[in-house]
Amino acid sequence: MKDIYLPADRYAFNAAYLAKALRRRHPDPDTRRDHIHAALRVMGLDMGGLCLTGGRIAPERHGELLDALLDLEPSAFTGEIDLCSVKLALGEHGGIWPVSILAGTDRAA
Repeated sequence: MKDIYLPADRYAFNAAYLAKALRRRHPDPDTRRDHIHAALRVMGLDMGGLCLTGGRIAPERHGELLDALLDLEPSAFTGEIDLCSVKLALGEHGGIWPVSILAGTDRAA
């Protein structure tokens, strides 16, 4: 999968939006999954259509990112999902990075 590089302000907004969505209390795990799925779509991430996988409905693409975000553990200090954890999941599982990491490479031009 090809990496996605977003302008710094858009990347920061999207990461903060995802962190806020993950911190919300949901009575039902499926509702939480739907909210994060919607948040990724709002980011402009093409999740593809929905398909039945392992007995539940999942996106065609970026399912690993969705699962990684949903599996994030709250910080031991704050008790909430940490923004840095969200950013790591975005990069490691979704290939979504701020364009600033390209500085100093030949791809930044």
